Amino acid sequence: MGVLLASVSTYTVVFTLLAATAEHLSRPGALARAVAAHRVLPAPAAVAGLVVAAEGILAGTGIVALHGDDHRALRVTFLLGGAALLGLYAGYGHHLLSTGRTGPCGCSRLELPMTGWVVARAAVLAGLALTGLAGSGSVVGWDRTDASLAVVLLASATFATLLWHLPSAMHHPAGAVDQTVGRSTGVTEGGLPG
Repeated sequence: MGVLLASVSTYTVVFTLLAATAEHLSRPGALARAVAAHRVLPAPAAVAGLVVAAEGILAGTGIVALHGDDHRALRVTFLLGGAALLGLYAGYGHHLLSTGRTGPCGCSRLELPMTGWVVARAAVLAGLALTGLAGSGSVVGWDRTDASLAVVLLASATFATLLWHLPSAMHHPAGAVDQTVGRSTGVTEGGLPG
């Protein structure tokens, strides 16, 4: 079970970083606008550029590190870097929420607000990177062509997709209609129950 857990954790982090890089590159100004709206960090465009570069470099490193068993040091570097970056995301999001500096999360092409679900996703992904790190020597490489790799890839793709869509799935805009019962959610414009 350790091999499966470490492998799925590691591939989930790789897939999520690939998705994040692709989302940020498809709408390059969204992250910079979000960072500017938060009013925490200076030079929002530079910060956004560094974030996208870090995600892309880590994703590429993860892909190379998962090719065979002879890249264990690179795999450790990838997982440590991923845990650090995702941990920083969680800490930054927590800081924003605790100081009331909300606004867009800047984490995808959608205009989603910074919520606890964004923070939770980052924290879970940082934990997955650490889980992968704990078993980094037993992670299944993508050069294998057997059923174990297929299981790892399918499970990882599923978890990455679910985690990626978690904030948007849990987002209920103010005054939205609950489609399951056809009535108002009871949330007023200010986000308070009505």
